[in-house]
Amino acid sequence: MELEDLKTERVEACELHPDVVEWCPASGLEDWLAWGMYEHNAETDERCGALVIASVESENGITSLNKNQNIPCPGVYDIAWLQSTAALACACADGALRLCPRGSSAMEMYKLSDGILTHLCWGAGEAGGLVVVGQDGVVHYLLAASEIQEVASRKQHELEAWCVEVSSMDKNLILTGADDGLLLAWDLRSPDVGAPFRNRHEAGVTSLASNPQNAFQVLSGSYDERLRLFDLRHMKEPLMRSDRLGDGAYQLSWHPSCPGTVAVAAMRCGFPIFRVEDSMHMLGGYCQGAEEGSHGSLGYGISWQFGQGGRVASASFYDNSIHIWRAVQSAESAEFVEKSE
Repeated sequence: MELEDLKTERVEACELHPDVVEWCPASGLEDWLAWGMYEHNAETDERCGALVIASVESENGITSLNKNQNIPCPGVYDIAWLQSTAALACACADGALRLCPRGSSAMEMYKLSDGILTHLCWGAGEAGGLVVVGQDGVVHYLLAASEIQEVASRKQHELEAWCVEVSSMDKNLILTGADDGLLLAWDLRSPDVGAPFRNRHEAGVTSLASNPQNAFQVLSGSYDERLRLFDLRHMKEPLMRSDRLGDGAYQLSWHPSCPGTVAVAAMRCGFPIFRVEDSMHMLGGYCQGAEEGSHGSLGYGISWQFGQGGRVASASFYDNSIHIWRAVQSAESAEFVEKSE
């Protein structure tokens, strides 16, 4: 399987550094795109940022982007859509979780930590459940179906936690990764009990993503520059691992409908696309080998669009830009993305 082309459709300049981008998974709203921005003023130690929500349209081969909302926040580290309502949750630099209901610019705030919140994920436990981790290594379980309510928390890591994921196998099984190099589990049914399993990486665990086509599998990314695929029933060793990417795998995005295809925000190595079958092999990459200060020279965010074949959005920190691009597969390979007209 080979990619024929990686085609840029839209470049959007940002006022601040973008560090996360996510397409909306809600039915009928797949053309909505959100991104978060974060900037730190070293002189004043002030952190600022914003949440931007936009709609994307394509006509006659031209892709346009309309910004519907631009909501100031004190540094957005991560965002996640709730599929059922298209509400957006934000993990912010002031240690607060912020919830933005669909169509509203009024955000509900819930303070969780004195440090930075780094990552969050919907789908935990009961309906409206989400989990959040932060700089202090604590994982929080909250319900936010109507108003935000914290249910449980646990000191999961001694160093900064970078990622949290809800297992597709069991919505009560929460996975976390941190600078201590550990991938740990937390069972919401026994919140005071230690991790039921763990796996040590060679460096900090930066990203986790459950395989949407296989509930038993989860993919990890690390500062050790490798991807690892795990079976949650046998966590002692990964099923497979990639060669070194050249930099950390900061964010992962499985293709929502093509089994085994994953895009990676690989920091200073752009945005490679991998095929995960009996082994991991790279199909190609967007903005690989980017010059300092250009898109892909510090790639932090990546997201496949739902229901739109091979369209991808990427967030690049230093050049202050969001790119919308399309992955086109060669005609000789089995179909996995649609060519743009």
